[in-house]
Amino acid sequence: MMELTKSLKCCGKIHFSELFPSKWSGFIFVAYMTLFVNQGLLVTASQDSNNGYLYNTIEAVLATEVVKLIVSIMLYTKDHSILSLVADARMHSKVMYHYFVPAFLYCLYNNLAFVNLSVYDPPSYYLLLQLRVVITGILFQILFKKQLSGRQWVSLVLLTAGCMIKQLPLSDNTPQPLSQLTTDNADVVIKAVDKGTAPLLSFHMLLIIVQVVCSCLAGVYNELLLKSSDGEACNIYIQNIFMYVDSIVCNVVLLAWQGQLPVLWDSEAFFSLFQVK
Repeated sequence: MMELTKSLKCCGKIHFSELFPSKWSGFIFVAYMTLFVNQGLLVTASQDSNNGYLYNTIEAVLATEVVKLIVSIMLYTKDHSILSLVADARMHSKVMYHYFVPAFLYCLYNNLAFVNLSVYDPPSYYLLLQLRVVITGILFQILFKKQLSGRQWVSLVLLTAGCMIKQLPLSDNTPQPLSQLTTDNADVVIKAVDKGTAPLLSFHMLLIIVQVVCSCLAGVYNELLLKSSDGEACNIYIQNIFMYVDSIVCNVVLLAWQGQLPVLWDSEAFFSLFQVK
């Protein structure tokens, strides 16, 4: 209890040198938050009037993994040669097989994002996703044998309370669609939030939980890989390359499982990813 009290007293004393140790840390943090939030808004804005998608969502996830793979290769070859990349990949090929676990989990997470955003509005979706902070904290404490501080537990409790309050039925009145409360010049906003809130206990809530668990397990497993002896000996960009190669394989398998493999060589399906409504 004393630890919790001390943490609360120190909450106002934030040392930015600890939060952002390098000059790029702040920029990376802001860029990550911007991209993370806008991803959900853009996915929602790309939906049709029935909250469906005019493109293959698995192919969209696959395309992003290909882009990330290319960027990782470019970052590695900035300081190393292609021959060095091949040599390092062969030397640490065992690490690539380990990365199939988080790659599979992230594959499910990324594809479920499209499914869940077709049911939940972006604010509800992101608020529910914050449950992964709680689960990650618990998994981190169990697997790494490290106790979280009082300040960290206060943060987790506040996030959990926020997620619970957001889903409580505080009124018996049926929420009015935002499309009836906004003007015609806000079409994108209407598409982003003009959908009913799913019940607290529903199949879609189960999918949210699956998505949260996938994210938590993948993050903790990835941390274990980075701190393992094999991970510490392997270049971080090589590990990223392994991750994205494995993720590409997982998405291709998912396409094959759903009988949608032909979209890979369908130019019309590919260019539909770049169409703006």
